[in-house]
Amino acid sequence: MADPETKREIQQETVDGGRRATLASININKNVDAKISNPLADVPMEVLMNDVEEFAKAKGLEDMTDLLKKGARVAQDPLNALSIETLTDDERHILQYESEHRWHHPLRLYITIIVCSIGAAVQGWDQTGSNGANLSFPQEFGIGAGAIEGDPNQDRDNWLVGLVNAGPYIGSALLGCWLSDPCNYYLGRRGTIFVSAVFCLITPIGGALTQTWEELLVTRLLMGVGMGLKGSTVPIFAAENSPARIRGALVMSWQMWTAFGIFLGF
Repeated sequence: MADPETKREIQQETVDGGRRATLASININKNVDAKISNPLADVPMEVLMNDVEEFAKAKGLEDMTDLLKKGARVAQDPLNALSIETLTDDERHILQYESEHRWHHPLRLYITIIVCSIGAAVQGWDQTGSNGANLSFPQEFGIGAGAIEGDPNQDRDNWLVGLVNAGPYIGSALLGCWLSDPCNYYLGRRGTIFVSAVFCLITPIGGALTQTWEELLVTRLLMGVGMGLKGSTVPIFAAENSPARIRGALVMSWQMWTAFGIFLGF
């Protein structure tokens, strides 16, 4: 059972239907034992408003300062958002409507999620293409003797095939994922996704034109850089654009569309 102090009954009158709804909900403002708590809950109002002003000034959003202040107050106390005195009736109605229609959002949001899902499908396709090439590149590059029992180069060839096959994941683990933090810091989410897309576009073409296993390994290592950047950034970008009530469902699309890309590749 949860601590009684972490729950409360909310009785809210809706302005348009005269209906009365009783909602049982966790008070995230006092949910001190939770793994995730509201970081704005205990921030004094004056400090919060000053932080908003500094943020607006730093990001060139001075013309939206008042709106950002309202948003900060709603984020600080979402359970009592409708009672915030600075909100207009239209804004209260929008918040109420958004609460009751969780899937009704601007088209641009869903276009963003679709584009992120395409990035996931490409991720899965890259993995499949790398694995599928195992059927031909060992013989093409003269390292196919590993399949012949008793061949003196069997162990060497097996290691080379494994190394080339693991190239994208080695590049992703050793470079791509680690580079995502500085790239996101200096280039932002969209800039990092653009850089990863360049890697993921050029390296498959380079891999198709390689003449030796060393060249193929290099292209796959570079592909891994793009895969690591993309895999570490695209889901975060999707999460940051998604409303909290449906964030889990939308971010989950990364895994689903990665699997779909693997399916298409095969």
